[in-house]
Amino acid sequence: MPPEPSERIVLRPCSVQWQKSLEELVVKRQIEIGALEVFLRYYEDISILLKTKRIAITGAPATGKTTLSAALESLGYPVFHEQAREIIQQSLDDGTDILPWKDLNAFTEVVWQLRNEQYSNAVLGKINFYDRTNLDAYAYLIKGETQLTEQWSKELEQMHFDAVFFLPVWHEIHSLDKQRMETLEDCIEVDGFLKLAYREKGYNLIEVPRVSVEERVAFIEAHL
Repeated sequence: MPPEPSERIVLRPCSVQWQKSLEELVVKRQIEIGALEVFLRYYEDISILLKTKRIAITGAPATGKTTLSAALESLGYPVFHEQAREIIQQSLDDGTDILPWKDLNAFTEVVWQLRNEQYSNAVLGKINFYDRTNLDAYAYLIKGETQLTEQWSKELEQMHFDAVFFLPVWHEIHSLDKQRMETLEDCIEVDGFLKLAYREKGYNLIEVPRVSVEERVAFIEAHL
């Protein structure tokens, strides 16, 4: 039985003001959702950056840096290898003077640019190891009584390493070759300048003990 006329429900169209308020609410929610998505993407990017580490491995020539770097790389760590030996060999092959004992500035300029590229190419979200950095180049400049250029100084200040592992001079494994011409006495001197350069820039050096490469890797992983 149909309801009495007085009981019938009358459907009235929504007011213009109500429709406008609803539209504004929908737009507001869309903006909030969009902002949240942007924030979450930003947070994810920041999280990856925070997990990215740059670890320096330094020390005088013939202290085991190359062997240690290769061992770390075999475990899956991104490793940026020393390139000075290749530059020296190329210069010797070409008969040029881009050698640290002939033209320190020219040699440093080549090494510096390559190490800048290595620094920029860190694998995001990973622990990256660097076999020497531009702080090593700075140490050699101090040793050679050569000033940093204004550009080098600026770039050095922009670099940051999360830890620095220092390999001390090791008499028993010291050796010479065509690219490595430093005597044991030279290495001891370089050792001192490296410590000076890194400490001047505010780094605490973690000295790696003179033990097997496996034990050195374990030591480093325990101190990350």
